[in-house]
Amino acid sequence: MLNAITPFIAALLMPGGSTFPYPFTNSTSPQNGTFSNATLPSPNGTGVIEYKCQYKFPTDLTVLNERYPDYNTSHLHDASRLFMLRRQVPEEGEIATRAQFQGLPSNVSNTTCRLELTLPKLQTIKGFNPTFNVYQVERDTDTISTWKNYVGYTDANLFGRVNGEPEALERTRTIGGGIAAIGETRCNETLTFQMGMAFNSKDGVPNYWEFVEIMPPAWPVQGFRMVWGC
Repeated sequence: MLNAITPFIAALLMPGGSTFPYPFTNSTSPQNGTFSNATLPSPNGTGVIEYKCQYKFPTDLTVLNERYPDYNTSHLHDASRLFMLRRQVPEEGEIATRAQFQGLPSNVSNTTCRLELTLPKLQTIKGFNPTFNVYQVERDTDTISTWKNYVGYTDANLFGRVNGEPEALERTRTIGGGIAAIGETRCNETLTFQMGMAFNSKDGVPNYWEFVEIMPPAWPVQGFRMVWGC
């Protein structure tokens, strides 16, 4: 599993009374780069073939809030690195998130892009089954995304799913190195995804995810990334 570059620590805002500031100033980084190599034996066994993994991190994460379907600005909606999902029953206080990647290889390159999630170390995950769906959508880079744009009930463009049950997350951390491969698609200069809870809650406790995307050189690296070239 690929090693993340982690030169320094970034503070996180966590719910429940934390005093860490948000947004924090040292969590941003270059949006792309070649951070690590993977080597495999060559087919004839005489050497190695080197594959350079290219990474691109989200240009922004945008909160889609059912309670404010036509928002302009707010603390949550202004945040560009906050990932938040909430669902008790559909369309009653539900929260989804849009992730957009810009500056990827063009669609004429025939390159495959893989969406991955580096499981957060600093997070809030709770509820009966906090599994969430990922939908690929078509959005321009200058389009403001609101709850009215959310496509999470059609399943027409279901791209992948992240199993949020504790046992599944633990397997991903121990066996998968903490990285969940969500899905693959042909690269395009801009790729946009919406993410929302897959299931209703139970016993009145909403299914809930929250974390802050942290990109290198900040640490601990966590959140979404697009990978190609390896």
